Amino acid sequence: EPVTVRTLISRRELEITDQWQSLEAIAALDKIEGVDIAGYFPGTEFYYMMHTKKPPTDDIHFRKAMAWATDYKTIVEMLFPGSIQSRGPVPQTLPGADPRVFQYHRNLDKAILELKQSKYYAQLDKYIVTVHWCAEVPDEEKVALLFMSNMADIGIDVKVVKVPWMSMIEEMATMETSPNIVTIFDSAHYPEAGSLLESRYKSESAATWEQNEWLLDTKLDAMINDSIKTIDREKRFAEYVKIQRYITDLCPTLFLFDQVEKHAYH
Repeated sequence: EPVTVRTLISRRELEITDQWQSLEAIAALDKIEGVDIAGYFPGTEFYYMMHTKKPPTDDIHFRKAMAWATDYKTIVEMLFPGSIQSRGPVPQTLPGADPRVFQYHRNLDKAILELKQSKYYAQLDKYIVTVHWCAEVPDEEKVALLFMSNMADIGIDVKVVKVPWMSMIEEMATMETSPNIVTIFDSAHYPEAGSLLESRYKSESAATWEQNEWLLDTKLDAMINDSIKTIDREKRFAEYVKIQRYITDLCPTLFLFDQVEKHAYH
């Protein structure tokens, strides 16, 4: 609890906080004498993982409409200040990230154009997009509520649900129980783009907390396998670029921001 953390820090019974303190909690901690705030980019990205096998997020035009309607600027400037809007599925600090992969921005005209191409356009009132955010990370609720408001601007109804972390893991274990969207912070297991591409998007990661998209794309699996086996660094990174663009074209995920991780410390 933020109050407990603040008390322990003020008594010098805690030297450094975890990374999940809210924006308000960090501001309060910063006011304590002898406490500073450290921020850095650890190679972590915040994703909205969209279920590509469940209506209505199984429709690529519906997903692209949501991508165009999302207010990325407010998220990085007001809700997670210091972070930067993500560019594709790999944080820009990771070696092998593509600095030129396509990046969405809020454009309601383009969102409506995509939505009109969706098979669900004439029946939007029949579908609710369910977003599950992690109860242990309070600031995620702010993003979810903003997202709900953004989607209302184009006629998409969103239900925001606070879910404990362990329950999120359980529900993502099957395609049927996975919701339309799950929020997740994820990081590479080793400092290269291939690590995150493999753990996030290969078929083996479906039914785990790292992939609510349920892509199950054999072509993508082969591309990732070939890339991580490539010894030559330049060629390997070139293959990573192709994979990032392939994934971005499918729009299975809202790539929200590269996280600046913040800790209060003595």
